[in-house]
Amino acid sequence: MVSVFITVDTEVWPSVEGWPHRPLDERHDAARAIDWYLWGGRGVQALGVPWQLDVLARHRLRATYFVDPMFSFALGLRPLRELVGRVVDAGQEVGLHLHPEWLTDPRCTGLPAFAGPLLHRYPEHEQAALVAAGLARLADAGAPRAAAFRAGSWGASRATLRALRGHGIRCDSSLNARFRASFPDLDDEARERATQPFAIEGVREFPVTNFIDRPPRGRRPLHVCAASLGEFRAVLEHAAREDWEAVVIVLHSFEFVRVDRIGGAGDAKPQRTIATRFERLCAYLDAHRERFATRHFADVATPDEGAATHPPLPRSTHARTALRHLQQLASRFY
Repeated sequence: MVSVFITVDTEVWPSVEGWPHRPLDERHDAARAIDWYLWGGRGVQALGVPWQLDVLARHRLRATYFVDPMFSFALGLRPLRELVGRVVDAGQEVGLHLHPEWLTDPRCTGLPAFAGPLLHRYPEHEQAALVAAGLARLADAGAPRAAAFRAGSWGASRATLRALRGHGIRCDSSLNARFRASFPDLDDEARERATQPFAIEGVREFPVTNFIDRPPRGRRPLHVCAASLGEFRAVLEHAAREDWEAVVIVLHSFEFVRVDRIGGAGDAKPQRTIATRFERLCAYLDAHRERFATRHFADVATPDEGAATHPPLPRSTHARTALRHLQQLASRFY
């Protein structure tokens, strides 16, 4: 049976020109950004975290919400506490996510100075300090101890893993070979061939699942906003057929909201095409639970230092790629 990890990067991005290099005014509470990025806005259909949790519950699936607590150092603990409460009450897992962009805000006192948006740009001791601060903030918001981590923008390194190990986090899911910022201190061959969980620096790494798009070239991550339902099914069927240990799926808390319009007037508008894809993916996993079991990282055993097996990536077809292009075009309007 294939373990499927549905992972949700959960974060807040202020819609202010020049941010993060130009910090927010202290009077700016980013209420609109919090509303859209976490709750789905106040439109006709709010497709934020509460809606996602309902879909997961309807299909009896497990998911991990990688929550970035950094915004709460600037904007206060209340919205983070509400978010964590919703996730925990729904029986889902809270993992740690870190976007260093918030370090430009002067209200983030007692934390390392901003050195860029990628975590691997920070010395190991500063990465460890950020992990410690993030864990403490999640605990203040009512979250159980996080078992897993994901770096913002996939920007982790081996030093990140050592920092995680030092704070008792035994699972990481920051490796996404589609992005060059992900683990730049791994050689290209190691990054490219990592398709299954493996032990590194005393932590178990769960690479984001990729597939080969438009054979024989191209690589695409299994993101809900970036892959069609047909591509999801093809990858999952391949994983079951080849007896994979795990598949890692990615989405964002704001995936189903047109956040590119947040700077304008009016209510949030939904991304119904992408939201429907997520619903159908959940229904598919529910209908085929004899082959696919969604899991939390807290259920994962202690890292095995033995040699990992990395089977080749599945290959898509030109027909599926063409269909996805049509669906992505439709999602601009519906």
